[in-house]
Amino acid sequence: MTLITGFLGAGKTTLIRQLLTQAPPHERWAVLVNEFGDIGLDGAFYADLGVAIREVPGGCVCCTTSAAFQLGLNQLIRQHNPDRIFIEPSGLGHPQQIIAKLRSDSYHNVLLFTGAFCVLDARHLNDERYTKHDIFHDQIESADGIVFSHVDRYLQADKQNITSRFGEFSPSAKPLLYLSDPMHLDLDALDIGLADLSHPDSMLVTHNIARSSSAHEHEHEHEHDHQSHDSSSQEVGWHYQKQQDAMQVLGWKWSKDKVFDAIELRSSIQSMVILEGVYRIKGVFVTGLGEALFVNASQGEITLSVFPWSESSRLEIIGDVEGTWPFSCKQTLSIAGQF
Repeated sequence: MTLITGFLGAGKTTLIRQLLTQAPPHERWAVLVNEFGDIGLDGAFYADLGVAIREVPGGCVCCTTSAAFQLGLNQLIRQHNPDRIFIEPSGLGHPQQIIAKLRSDSYHNVLLFTGAFCVLDARHLNDERYTKHDIFHDQIESADGIVFSHVDRYLQADKQNITSRFGEFSPSAKPLLYLSDPMHLDLDALDIGLADLSHPDSMLVTHNIARSSSAHEHEHEHEHDHQSHDSSSQEVGWHYQKQQDAMQVLGWKWSKDKVFDAIELRSSIQSMVILEGVYRIKGVFVTGLGEALFVNASQGEITLSVFPWSESSRLEIIGDVEGTWPFSCKQTLSIAGQF
């Protein structure tokens, strides 16, 4: 069991996809995706790889003691009996609670937790939009290894920020640092956390799980344009807006017969991803028979891919709880005839 953390838009999905391509042919690998939104979107980005996927959408994604998280993990183990599981929590997930749950008695003799990696865009180390969030620092401090993303876009100042935060690269450093272009992690690195099992401090997170989870509380606010997420509402499409802590998410799911124009769609995404307050945009948009455009955008940068797809189109935008970006995004989609 390997945990892959990282803030919104860091590149967690990209790293896990790269790791999944290295799976030995005789092993069964799986991914548990714990999402901030309600639609169930992130799992779509692994659909073409043929691995077992379990999504835990909606709710408080960092409260891993919740029944939803345990149920999702237990079903994944029972139904697929995988040799290795990657857990991808939301970019707003609290890693210490996840690690505590995985090392608790609930999974003793069931799971071997091999370590935690944090995917980090070094450009964020000096960006107050990211450093103002405690979770951003928690993810770094809880990691056995830091995997740097978007390395080709670093300036000299970004590389200096890495040295200032972590020191010089060393094979004995903790956390270990992985910097390559493109981002890459070898399978040999996945057991990075096992070396610490003999150290007393490595097991401290297994104690007082209930107390640690209750110490972290949230207030949630929801605004829904639909009555429920039943099958009938999903046939006609629906939209929701949800707030958690200092973030909020807008989500859309369209009917299966909705087809998008790729050129108009790209223009809409470009105008929304540069809005102040927007952290990440992810979406899957049907553009033709049996295929869809997969969109992953952050920091004004957009990644587009085309893959086979037979489900409906969906979109989620995550940003600050303050600001006018939600109105602007809705207006952009409405003007483009996509809302």
